[in-house]
Amino acid sequence: MKILFDFDDVLFNTRKFKKDYFEIFKRHGVSKNVFDECYYDSLDEKDIKHYDPTEHIRKICEKIEIDLKVFNEEIEDFLRDTSGYVFKDVLPVLEKFQKTELQILSFSKTNFQKTKIYNSGIVNFFDQIRITNQMKGKVISEMIHAEEAVKKQRIFFIDDRVEQLESVKWKCPQVATILCDRKEGRYHDKMNNFCDYGINNLEELEKIVRR
Repeated sequence: MKILFDFDDVLFNTRKFKKDYFEIFKRHGVSKNVFDECYYDSLDEKDIKHYDPTEHIRKICEKIEIDLKVFNEEIEDFLRDTSGYVFKDVLPVLEKFQKTELQILSFSKTNFQKTKIYNSGIVNFFDQIRITNQMKGKVISEMIHAEEAVKKQRIFFIDDRVEQLESVKWKCPQVATILCDRKEGRYHDKMNNFCDYGINNLEELEKIVRR
């Protein structure tokens, strides 16, 4: 069995993380409007957008003056330990599975995302950590074709974005797709025909995979 987890909003309280992340900007005089306006590329029309912190800060610096040395030190300090944002139900469930059964598949291949994940305190529970800018259906399809043993296993994929679940189901119909809609999440996508199951927490996930 393989269980592939999205990171943000499934394992990690990204809404609270982003709120606390903004507080650093706020201390340097950045308003919420400017923070949000510069957060994503305005020309990016995709539903699932790529966050680039370097570009975000560059655009903010075009609008207001920031002491970048002090600011960057505060960002580094903030990212040094992100374990406090892991949802409380995550560790008790991960502990019930073998490491070889678990993987993280996260969107947005940046050092920021990598740091956020690797400093969360949970990476040792996972056999592999995959961070990508591709749709996850492509990544999982390549994984299945590259690893002969995986083809014979049950595979579950959990994400909070329906678009990613759709991409997996199109490429790999044999994969069980699970929409995770936590109350603390940011998006609350609605289930459709590409979602085999829906959950609100990881305790519900365990019941599904143990059937």
